[in-house]
Amino acid sequence: MGSKPIYTEAQLEAYLKRIRYNGANTQDVSLVQDVRQRIQTDALGTLADLQRHHLAAIPWGNSGLHYSQHHTISLNPDSLYEKMVERGLDGYCMENTGLFLIVLRSLSFLVYATGGRVSHAASKGIDNGQFFSFGHMLLIVIIEGIKYMVDTGFGNNGSTAPLRLQEGVAATCIDPSEMRLVRETIDEFTDKTQKIWIYQLRYNAESKWLPMICFNDVEFLPQDFEVMNFAVSQTRTSWFTKTFVCQKMIMDEDARKIIGQCIMAGQEVKRRMRGQTEILQVLHTEEDRIEALVKYFDVHLRKNEIEGIRGLTSELI
Repeated sequence: MGSKPIYTEAQLEAYLKRIRYNGANTQDVSLVQDVRQRIQTDALGTLADLQRHHLAAIPWGNSGLHYSQHHTISLNPDSLYEKMVERGLDGYCMENTGLFLIVLRSLSFLVYATGGRVSHAASKGIDNGQFFSFGHMLLIVIIEGIKYMVDTGFGNNGSTAPLRLQEGVAATCIDPSEMRLVRETIDEFTDKTQKIWIYQLRYNAESKWLPMICFNDVEFLPQDFEVMNFAVSQTRTSWFTKTFVCQKMIMDEDARKIIGQCIMAGQEVKRRMRGQTEILQVLHTEEDRIEALVKYFDVHLRKNEIEGIRGLTSELI
């Protein structure tokens, strides 16, 4: 049985700096040492802090499929680290959450990955009870025998804190939106006695709960995600291959909660705060978009990467 990859102490230190983790204020204690000490006394709180900082620092996006010469996505642990930590670029679900998985494992969390199906309601805005095929990665973190769902790669409506695997307990996602887990069957199952976890979101207390992702807490292996990654990143029916998107969460000044999102989609850069959406910039050309990636997401692309989008349907002309 092959060993599971971990990052070195130096790599973990660089990752914590990348996500702007607020650690020890003394030079005698490294950020990694600070995190390890906090895990001993408050593992769940430390996990929540790491997830929140990750969401606010590392963008969710698919630049590798549009702004590159190869138009592929690698899940190799060193490639993930180089791309999102050293280069400061974005990553989509299996990249972002894949990186977070290895970080948590390297910090000695008991954690594994599982696969999820994204609902039509999440991608199309229509709740028809249906889900796409497996194409999303989530994490299950076990703390004192209790399982929590953790996600750093879902984008706009993703969870912003660890969610205990228990039914119907609502928590604030990004105020006024709420999130919860329920365990139900889905319309497409033949055997209606089969139950599956469903991550749901509602935009405010008066709106309807919408399914976002369904999943079981069964461990998926790296080879499973290789198949999923190929399907999501290479098939002609995948919207990831046709549309460029970039999104990052916004934390409050005290870094204690997520309060909004900055989203680049189509020809607009938008900010969503407290249930209100503001258009920050309209993008007319590729030059506009490249400058906006730097301004709003701190994403700096190389010349050969920028030229990789020429001729694609996602190019702004």
